[in-house]
Amino acid sequence: MIVTLFLPIGILFFWMVFNAYSSQEIKGRGWGFSVRTYQRDSEPIWYWVTFASYLVCAIWATAFGAMAAFKLLLSS
Repeated sequence: MIVTLFLPIGILFFWMVFNAYSSQEIKGRGWGFSVRTYQRDSEPIWYWVTFASYLVCAIWATAFGAMAAFKLLLSS
């Protein structure tokens, strides 16, 4: 159950990081339904803060999903 939750979230965040790196613009989600777009050239600090946050989320979600998958495989 937890594997099916964390691995797709990790894939989603890696996809967002890949899109941000390739297009040099990233979408930052705010409270509610607001979405902000940061470009690497015009707002570099917010771009890199959001990029790093998404990358950390991608790594942690993928790591938790992989650990849960290994535990599930080893316990059966």
